[in-house]
Amino acid sequence: MEKLTDKQKKIAVIVVAVLLALHFAPGFITNLRHAFAGPAPAVVQKPSPAKAPPPPAPPSSDAIAAAKYGGIWGGSELMPDQNRCNIRLEIRLSDDTPKKLKGYESKSCIPVQPFAGGKGIRGQNIGDLMRETAPVSAVMTGTPVEGGIKFTVDSLIGAPYDGCSLIGMTLIDFGQAQVQAQWQSQRSPQAPCPDNRMLLRKARG
Repeated sequence: MEKLTDKQKKIAVIVVAVLLALHFAPGFITNLRHAFAGPAPAVVQKPSPAKAPPPPAPPSSDAIAAAKYGGIWGGSELMPDQNRCNIRLEIRLSDDTPKKLKGYESKSCIPVQPFAGGKGIRGQNIGDLMRETAPVSAVMTGTPVEGGIKFTVDSLIGAPYDGCSLIGMTLIDFGQAQVQAQWQSQRSPQAPCPDNRMLLRKARG
């Protein structure tokens, strides 16, 4: 066997070095990439969009009427029976749930017939006069209607001097800050009394 020349030895060394490089180079390159690449970026999760709150429920017809008519109304007029009557009416929502439209009415009358030359104070005793001028009150529940409120009577406090007990009242818009009150009364279901009207002005709201 012939000995290798120096040139052949150098070529053999180069060939072995190339083969070794080809064998180990892929792993070495991969390690270098991992070393210099750094940690993988974290995946940021987008927050889910917040749900919008449901829209508020629309106000009831009673609440709308209370916003318009709520407060204290008052009026004073000469009635067909020649008595000067005063009415005070408070309108507001009830304290219970569901809210209801309530009316608290108080009516008092003073006889003026003596000043007109008619009957009246003459011949009456003090007890009769006190009963005739004593206020009569009513607790009512209202139902909104077009242009006003229709009340029905829940309970009465006191006895009217003429025996005509209130059974209902209707308010109708009348100009600015005024309503027309029309009420129905009866002595009995078979004996209705004439309807009466009065303008009420808002005293406080």
